[in-house]
Amino acid sequence: MDFRVDSVQGGNIKRIRQACASCRKKKTKCSGERPICFHCRRNKRSCVYEPYSATVGDQPPTSSLVGVTDNAELLQRISTIESRLAELSGQTGRSASDSSSLEDFSSNDTAFRRRPSVENTYNAFPPSPVLQSLIDTYFLRVHNQPYSYFQESLFRQRLDNNLLPRCLVFAVLASAVRFSTHEYFNGRTHEASETYARESWLAVLADHLTVEDSMNVHVVQAVNLLAIVDYTAGRVSSGWLKIGLAARISQDLHLMTEPEGWLSYTEQEERRRAFWSAYLVDKLISCGQSRPLAILDEDCNVQLPCDEQTFRDGQWKKTPTIGQLLSWNTDVSETPSPFALTILMASIFGRCTRYFHQKRGADEIPPWDTKSEFASITSSLLFLETYSHIGSKSISDLIHENLQPDGTVDHQQVGHLVFAHAIFHLCHCLLNHPFSLRLRLRPFGSKTPASFVSRALQGSGEHARQLLDLLKEASDSGCFIESSFYAYCIAIPGGILSLYSHLDIQSGSESSDALNYFQESVDALDRLGRLWTHASNMVSSPQPAMYIN
Repeated sequence: MDFRVDSVQGGNIKRIRQACASCRKKKTKCSGERPICFHCRRNKRSCVYEPYSATVGDQPPTSSLVGVTDNAELLQRISTIESRLAELSGQTGRSASDSSSLEDFSSNDTAFRRRPSVENTYNAFPPSPVLQSLIDTYFLRVHNQPYSYFQESLFRQRLDNNLLPRCLVFAVLASAVRFSTHEYFNGRTHEASETYARESWLAVLADHLTVEDSMNVHVVQAVNLLAIVDYTAGRVSSGWLKIGLAARISQDLHLMTEPEGWLSYTEQEERRRAFWSAYLVDKLISCGQSRPLAILDEDCNVQLPCDEQTFRDGQWKKTPTIGQLLSWNTDVSETPSPFALTILMASIFGRCTRYFHQKRGADEIPPWDTKSEFASITSSLLFLETYSHIGSKSISDLIHENLQPDGTVDHQQVGHLVFAHAIFHLCHCLLNHPFSLRLRLRPFGSKTPASFVSRALQGSGEHARQLLDLLKEASDSGCFIESSFYAYCIAIPGGILSLYSHLDIQSGSESSDALNYFQESVDALDRLGRLWTHASNMVSSPQPAMYIN
């Protein structure tokens, strides 16, 4: 559609200003970073971006003509955003009848300015008390579960000072609102999450993807959060594209290497965590077939995340790289942080999923051969046991070691511990999955050692039980087992044990331990289904055959 302005404009030509008012006044080259550019941030000046500028002629003499011009410009901008959205996500653009400037969410304001909407009431920032409630929810239920992007105190300070871009604030709201019980949403948290996510994505397009030199770490954080919202809502292609976009922006910002030394320790660690969270999302979402990874281990030269307390204190600590910790030759003097341990487990999980989905020929090295990928992955899992101490302590003991002074669980500390242990057992489940073993061993026929098959099947059953026990024990100890990926961690062992329960029934066994575990997995998926659509989709029938088929 051609949105042209009447001739009453007198030939005025409008253009988007990419430099802030302060830099233009001082005739300084502006970095274009939003909401505050580099020079204004360094000099502690007010940073204001004026959206349009007349380059030829005078302004129209009447306010009515100004309104006509503004409407045309607004429609043109919306049209550009929608076409860009359709191009990137494969979805058709939606018609829009409203827009607004960035709301001032200073803590001194009593409420946020809202822009009108004919679709719903969630396409603007909520009132300040509601927003603060959602931020509290985010850091309690989402942060470090398992993705970690922010130092909480710095995030809240930036929010109060209006230093966070719209896209990031909306993405955080979209991630947190599903866990909210605030009366403001009145049981419409799903609608609110979808709307906040859409507004965040539109802000990414309008304020960053279509503006030159406006990429920053906040965009990576926002797009990562949005990818999870889309993927878990069933918009697989859209989530997949956003993961690739976050990976490319991370690489363009050189987040895979050590940050610049002039940044504060907290900002350096936030950049590291933004990259490692993008890495983690990439590994977890790529567990499906025909989903190649966007970030490879050999390209990751930034050190692994430090422990949570060091991050909270704004201190710096030297940590190894992922390549160093995955090497037997590295002398590790200190146990990696829980987040670093999660990254290491995710690296091996990525190898497991590729091994699980790859097609093998008849001349493939047998899995019991020491030179096989099966043996290599098993060796890496054994190696990581020395870091994780899995089996030496129960998860409840680890949780009690990380209690807060008031005796409550420190969810930000234990979230990664539980997740890393869960991925460890999940890797064993995938590596020794009965269906995978059957396909792998078929080419070797009678050459397959019976002892190898017996140990592999026993291992899959043991780790499936241990994984479900781990999640139940953590939940009983007060942990939030609510991450979207836990649905996958429950479905895989549930499927294995459903097969074993089916075999028990066929053999005439009167009682089946596997059947009890299978029912436990179905109940757990039902509970997660109240939060995540994809979890409820995993349970279509309360029959063991649901996983066998």
